[in-house]
Amino acid sequence: MIDRLIDTSAASPAAASLAASGAGGRPRAAARALAGGVAGGLLLATALLLSACGGPPKARAEEQEQQRDFASRGYAPQGDAVAVQSLTWRLRGDEVRLSVAMAGSGATPRPVVLYLPGLGESETAGLRWRRAWAGAGYAVLSLQPLDEDATAWSSDLARAAEFTELGRRHYAEAEMRKRLARLDELLAEAQRLGRQGEAPWRSLDWSRTVVAGFELGAQSAMALAGERQADGTLLALKTVRPLAAIVISPQVIADLKTDRAERYRDIAMPVLSITGPGDADLLGQVRDTRWREAPFQAMPPDRRWLLSVAEVSHTALAGNEPRPEEEHKANQRGRAADSDQGQGRRGGGRGGRAQEGATRMAPVPAVPDYRRLHEQQLGVIAAQQVSVAFLDVQLKQSPQARAWLAGPAQAWMGRVGTVMGGTGR
Repeated sequence: MIDRLIDTSAASPAAASLAASGAGGRPRAAARALAGGVAGGLLLATALLLSACGGPPKARAEEQEQQRDFASRGYAPQGDAVAVQSLTWRLRGDEVRLSVAMAGSGATPRPVVLYLPGLGESETAGLRWRRAWAGAGYAVLSLQPLDEDATAWSSDLARAAEFTELGRRHYAEAEMRKRLARLDELLAEAQRLGRQGEAPWRSLDWSRTVVAGFELGAQSAMALAGERQADGTLLALKTVRPLAAIVISPQVIADLKTDRAERYRDIAMPVLSITGPGDADLLGQVRDTRWREAPFQAMPPDRRWLLSVAEVSHTALAGNEPRPEEEHKANQRGRAADSDQGQGRRGGGRGGRAQEGATRMAPVPAVPDYRRLHEQQLGVIAAQQVSVAFLDVQLKQSPQARAWLAGPAQAWMGRVGTVMGGTGR
């Protein structure tokens, strides 16, 4: 039996910020509610990201309008308001935190998306993904099974800058087996509570489940999808049999040219891989971003899907909301840069000369590459909507979603991204 310390929820028609130490950080034990559709939260974050000098300049406002227009022409309809409920359980003396995102009243059971965060992330991570999926009618359960995965960036190895060893330790197959064993325990308890009629668990239809994960979580998702381990074994959960998987930034640590066919030949379910040329590994474990496409290339043709987004970084694929302190710093950089240009610090002062004195050597704050950020936002919108369509195909058997992925999706994305496999190109 698992002791439940906190089980609270709240709903609000207005978007609220996460009560956490940072994106994907440890949350305060309280319920948080967020509202908005599939694209609404993303566009709110974009507005914050691009704001400077009290509001976005004309070029930034035009880019925001382009993002809204791009989202409106895609697959996903406007989603319902999403409530995010945080829970804390105690398992053998350890606290385990979970987060459930759903739209509507939850009166009837709905398909489940089980989201597994990346290394150093908690259950609050991946909010952009979770909000998009919940707004489309799914119950999204997020958890980081092992506490040492959530606190990896404050470990002794991280403080010593031993990042290669840090990655090697957490991505070891023995650790993944521990992670899946703990996950099984937690899912068993969630299902027990659901059978007893407790909210929110009674609203989760476990017979229709997709497992999704980012980075470290993607490694676990691929294992559950049927990737063979180094010793040739296949891993599975006792509690849930997922019908499909979404792997965001697939973690392929070695070049698998020689054994990739062996590892992925037994993939037992449809898998959507989401990556791109900018998906560079922060730990240096994935030495070539093209390795992330290895699972797709080796899977059975009828079970593989790949979305490659052109301008989206590894960090953006985590799906975290920008932290307030980052927005403040971005605003300060924008204001300082505008002030510098007006005062001639770049050589445009009176007489065309830089100012003398102490200000002459003052560094000009780095200004965000807003154009690249705009392209990145378009890529994230594309990934959200393609993933929602994939879920609708796999869990709702939607002919509209299947038809959209077969052609209109690529025409809509254009150079923003490329979708391949499945019923796509």
